[in-house]
Formats: sequence, C-alpha cells, structure tokens
Amino acid sequence: MVIIGHKDGSIQKTSNLKFNQKVKGHYTHTIIGGEFAVCNDIDNIALKTLLGSCVAIMFYDKVKKIKAMNHFLLPSSSNTNDDMKYGLYSVEAMLNEMYKQGCVKSNINVKISGGADIMQLKLSAQSIGHRNVEFAKDFCKAEGFPLISQHTRGEHGRLILLTDDFQTFIKVTKKAATDNKILNEEKALQTEIAKAPVLKEYVGAVELFSDDHKKEEPTMEIELF
Repeated sequence: MVIIGHKDGSIQKTSNLKFNQKVKGHYTHTIIGGEFAVCNDIDNIALKTLLGSCVAIMFYDKVKKIKAMNHFLLPSSSNTNDDMKYGLYSVEAMLNEMYKQGCVKSNINVKISGGADIMQLKLSAQSIGHRNVEFAKDFCKAEGFPLISQHTRGEHGRLILLTDDFQTFIKVTKKAATDNKILNEEKALQTEIAKAPVLKEYVGAVELFSDDHKKEEPTMEIELF
C-alpha cells in the first residue's frame, strides 16, 4: 500500500498492485510538485520526482523499513500553511502518516535534495532554491532528525529515485529542454516567494549534526525516463 498526499490536502491509500511503471527494475510512483508518498519496503515500490528549486525531504524509519518523500515548492505561507505545496504543511502531514504506520521519531533518518538556482539569480540567498534548502535543514535540526546526506543547490534540475533500504539515486539534468521546462515553472514561483516568509526559528532546537552528516551525497548517474 502506498499512501499519497495530494496537492489539495487529501490523503489516498493506493494498492501497490496499481503501479506498473518500472525504473531500473523497481515498480515506481512519481511524486509531482505539492505531493508526498509513504510506503513500506515490503511493497517493492520506489519513489521518484523531478526537482528544480523545489526540495524533496526523504524520511526512512530504519526499524519499520518505511520510506517517505515529498516535493514542496515553497517553504511556508504568510497566509495559510494548509497546502501541500508549502514545506511546513507537507512535511508535517507526511510525518503524521508515518507515525500512523508505527514509525518512531528516534528511528528516522533524513536526506534532502533539490533547491537548484535554475534562474541563476545574482542574489542567490534570496532565491527560492536557497530558501527551500534552508527550511528543510532548519526543520530537521529543530525537530531532532539526523540529516545523513544532502545533494542540493547548483544550477540544474535533478531526477531523484528513492528505493528500498534508503538508497537514493540522483541524476543532474543536462538537457536544455528539461531545464527550460523547469525554468518556466520557476518564474511563476519567484513572484509568489515574497508572500511566503521562511520560519527561521524553532523552539527547542537541538544540534544533532556532525560534519559527516553535512557532506553531500555522491551523484549516481541513472536514466529515469
């Protein structure tokens, strides 16, 4: 069973028998912007997504063997967070579904990816990608989730494949057509970022990271499409 969080906030439980697309031998579910998915390794379903400035936070309960991935577009909203495209609402909703499956916070590790500066802004600290990455790291730090690897920033999109045992395969896109497609979406997002201030501080934050945890994950070249 794969639990899917949709852009409208609805949660759907889908039989793993409905997934027939295979990527590198894995039956695969594609997560689009503003969605998340949670599944158990025993279902033999991989999760994949295409990221530009968006970020995917990936959780894995090493005891329950349950993995999860989201794809959020913006850190948070100044008006309402009840929308899966915002990182804060998305990650909390995804974790809630993991906890319902018996996951325990102390058993969960995290990886993050994405946050590219597709628009190649000179003030990169103000870019959507930078703010998304900082939100993801701040959230993990504040909530006490060990961030075991990250593959972030840059100027190109990424294809992400998350498989069993928390294996991640990443391919940086090099095709102009793919980057142009992502760029068109980035332009629309950039006009909205001013309305979505990042939540900079979390009460009770605990520093759990060592230097090793902050190293970027090596890129694994695979063909997803």
